[in-house]
Amino acid sequence: MAPAWFKRREKKDSAAPNPGQPAVAVSPKGISIGKLLTDELVVFLPEVKEKNQAIDRLVARLCATRKLGDPAPMLRKVLDREQGISTTLDTGLSLPHARVDDVQEISTILGLLPQGIPDPKQPELKIRAIFLFFSPNRQEAFTRHLHLLRTVSALFQPAFIDQLLAAGTPAKALEAIRKQES
Repeated sequence: MAPAWFKRREKKDSAAPNPGQPAVAVSPKGISIGKLLTDELVVFLPEVKEKNQAIDRLVARLCATRKLGDPAPMLRKVLDREQGISTTLDTGLSLPHARVDDVQEISTILGLLPQGIPDPKQPELKIRAIFLFFSPNRQEAFTRHLHLLRTVSALFQPAFIDQLLAAGTPAKALEAIRKQES
């Protein structure tokens, strides 16, 4: 069952992709996660102990890699969003995200946590993967935002998260994602 925050009415998305960002490929199956990520945007975080620490590192890496500017306001937006309904699913996937005015196209990063970390709102639930993303804060981009949530939630099931953690390197994890989507 989809989380409550996921059940929203979709509107037609007519936003054109920004030439400086990767194109968001929408297929009949949804958005292609493998096309949104690069080796630099798949990160193993074995030393991280807390969700906010992981989010901080992922936001910093995403902002630096995609040249999104100062990570501090982006981090605040994500952490503010995290104060509401939990973005962690019972599959071990957490989906911290924010809609941001200065972002022209969806920007994503994947953090893999081999050790698992407790979710602050549900300590019995171990987070093993964090798919963090920013999307444009425009009404016409909202459909893509929802498609991404749906696609990631469907793809990152427990057995697939196990496979990604076993991959051992960002390149092999990204290869597994692309293979799974094909």
